[in-house]
Amino acid sequence: MALYFKQEHREGEILTQWWTGLEQDTGGRARLRRCRSPEEVMLEPVFHRLLNRLRPILESQGRSDVEIASDILRLAAVAGLLSHVKKPNNRSLAGSMAEKRGQRVLVSPLRFRRLLKVPFGELYEPMIRMLRLLDKQASLFDLANSVFYWGDKIRKRWALDYFPKVTD
Repeated sequence: MALYFKQEHREGEILTQWWTGLEQDTGGRARLRRCRSPEEVMLEPVFHRLLNRLRPILESQGRSDVEIASDILRLAAVAGLLSHVKKPNNRSLAGSMAEKRGQRVLVSPLRFRRLLKVPFGELYEPMIRMLRLLDKQASLFDLANSVFYWGDKIRKRWALDYFPKVTD
């Protein structure tokens, strides 16, 4: 894959500026929030503002058109999910899911295991539900990288962030 979202990387700066711009573009944010899939996100002009700024990075690495198309779909998922974040933080997403509210963790171990089994094509709506459970607070960069690179490495990293915090 071609992008790595980190504050000190160019794509991280672009992502942060785009997300901050959603604060002023409440109509664009609302349209993104109503999208039920990355494919729907791809039809929104506000997504294309992000894509147009990141496209040179995507295309600069000699990747095939098929790989770039896959990256664009993943980027659409990232954009749609970021529209649901109201307050960014610097905590790991999986670690945040393991935080306790009263006597219970925010995301139960059973629900967390189910999420880990979800393939990328079915990840969008369960992640929206997770963001709601987290009071729409998440690390922009961890959310972006986790969704963009969703696969076995991310699942393992999430398991290692989550389970030590919920096990006694």
